[in-house]
Amino acid sequence: MGLGAISGPYTGRVFAVGGELTVGRAATCELRLDDPKVSRQHATLQAVDSVLLVYDHASLNGTWVNDARIVGSAVLRRGDRLRIGGSVFVVTDSDDPSGLDAELAEGVDEHEHFETVVGA
Repeated sequence: MGLGAISGPYTGRVFAVGGELTVGRAATCELRLDDPKVSRQHATLQAVDSVLLVYDHASLNGTWVNDARIVGSAVLRRGDRLRIGGSVFVVTDSDDPSGLDAELAEGVDEHEHFETVVGA
């Protein structure tokens, strides 16, 4: 599974989630978001079968799925949108950038391309 960035500093990139992926401002996070709205250890994503589980680590500004703030954890499926700070990601069923279709990439300039940059 993967996360395609559709807003924020990584727009146009796909992050592979093969096991666990930590997200936050800390240098130790696999997906580092240098954003004051993001906690040092903000969230963890875990690939399980055909879904992603997202765990919010009691972050101050929250982790949002499809515009709803989650409490604790949530299940993410293909097409769901994950917002952490000023970054928005769409869940894909692979880490292949060509797997993002027009529907998932809504809001991204048609001339932008996606590339895989992180594997976990």
